[in-house]
Amino acid sequence: MVCVGNLTFGGTGKTPTVIFLGAWFRARGLRVAILSRGYRAEGPEGNDEARVIARHLPDVPHFQDPDRYRAGSAQQDNFDLFLLDDGFQHHPLHRDLDLVLIDATDPFGGGWCPPGGRLREPLSSLSRASAVVITRADLVAREDLGDTMREVRARTTAPVATARFAPACERDLAGQQVLVACGIGNPGAFVRTVESLGGQVASTRFFRDHHAYTRDEALALAAQPLPVVVTEKDAVKLEPLWPKDGASLVVVTIEFEFVDGGDAVMALMDTVAPCP
Repeated sequence: MVCVGNLTFGGTGKTPTVIFLGAWFRARGLRVAILSRGYRAEGPEGNDEARVIARHLPDVPHFQDPDRYRAGSAQQDNFDLFLLDDGFQHHPLHRDLDLVLIDATDPFGGGWCPPGGRLREPLSSLSRASAVVITRADLVAREDLGDTMREVRARTTAPVATARFAPACERDLAGQQVLVACGIGNPGAFVRTVESLGGQVASTRFFRDHHAYTRDEALALAAQPLPVVVTEKDAVKLEPLWPKDGASLVVVTIEFEFVDGGDAVMALMDTVAPCP
């Protein structure tokens, strides 16, 4: 089992990382399944993250259950490898590797656990990590990234890599004024992604992470004159509600890419599930 987790509340890019790893293991001929707790599951397709994963990995089963030990135990004979999505704090399950993601744009959640900050557990917990990946490394200054890497390396001897989420958009945003709408853990990072595509962010509408959009909210967004730029996680919930005569709904997709140090991380993956 390979766990993809983090230390903070909020988005660090676990979903695109799980998609990247799932595709990598599948390409090696392994029977892969994903285990997650699930969040506000809605109907047979499950929650927003599950729907995005299904778009990219339609042949990889995704089991959602708050009791991930139960779900994994029931399926353990059917698969070669489980990817545990958001499970670094889920201690009952044995895992072979713990991959911990840290968002370079907000690496340590203020440095404190609640109520003073957004850490799920102290930074010393990085000592349990098998590898650390600092995501969105391309969105911060080199000096800030260096400071984050020094903080991480002071707490773990595990390999430390950097990564980015390469954005793609169905529409050329260069020079266009847009409204950015999203219900994700780190909306500021998404604004920077839209700006990196050339979009001029004239307005924003942020919702809580995993927000379940209502018809009225979709209609209100669609009624304003600017193109509405959303993440893929938001799109899977907004598209069924979007009126045909509304503003353009523009979806930005992202793909996980290593920037530096990826070879060491993927060498660890080889030790868990070598090519059959």
